Amino acid sequence: MNLSLNLFQAAFGVYSRLLPSRAASKAVELMTSPRIKAERRASSRELFHTVVPLRNKGFLSIYGSGPKKILLLHGWSGWIGQFKHLLSVIDADEYTVYAVHPAGHGESQATESHPGRFIESVLEAHEYVGGSFDVGVGHSLGAAALVYAQANKGCFDRLVLVSGPATIKGVLSRFARFVNLGQRSERVFVRDMEETVGLSVDRLDMLALAPAIKTPVLLIHDDLDSEVPVAESRALQEAFPRSRMIHTTGYGHSRLLQNPEVAREIVEFTNSPFRP
Repeated sequence: MNLSLNLFQAAFGVYSRLLPSRAASKAVELMTSPRIKAERRASSRELFHTVVPLRNKGFLSIYGSGPKKILLLHGWSGWIGQFKHLLSVIDADEYTVYAVHPAGHGESQATESHPGRFIESVLEAHEYVGGSFDVGVGHSLGAAALVYAQANKGCFDRLVLVSGPATIKGVLSRFARFVNLGQRSERVFVRDMEETVGLSVDRLDMLALAPAIKTPVLLIHDDLDSEVPVAESRALQEAFPRSRMIHTTGYGHSRLLQNPEVAREIVEFTNSPFRP
């Protein structure tokens, strides 16, 4: 951990204890402001042939012409280029690929985003295609958004959840610890995030939603993930009625998407009978 981060955390910790409400507001601002390099935002342009605007400042990129439909959704401050390895092994004559850019990501010029915007973009993509997707693939926060959409609208015939959290409350708690919020400030932060998103953390509990999802689910998680503990996917595997899990080691939270074996496993899962 570098010195500047140490100093920031120490200062923010003092700030949150002296002025808990103001520190909570600042934490919400930090939590809802995507930070993505320009070249990463533009990475989808070379991978997709069509871009469609969605409501709430999101976009949908489209590639391929196959009869089957697959939806891709990256995580917070992520980008569609992270799925480049997966796209290279998807047959464009068999699948049409739809990649979601929630508000604040990809082509979107919005400066603010949050889990609600991710969910809205998934539901709008579902509305755009006029039916369920054969498979949805989500990474991190994207995985959580797919679970919520499936539980409420039945948008997918199969789900692939990569490095996904078990609860949004856990995500917020980890962020609060990262910026060193005091207990009182953290409570205000969670309340303010609920108001910003428009959903309570209880409604964004994937462990509570999972038992009602009967579609096949493939969970993929790295044992050394330092952002979302692998225990969260293990808990989800127990909660989903029809699921199996694949572990990687040494790829962390995001780099496992660059693992060719992971891409092959996803394609095999989408095209083969489900096996627990």
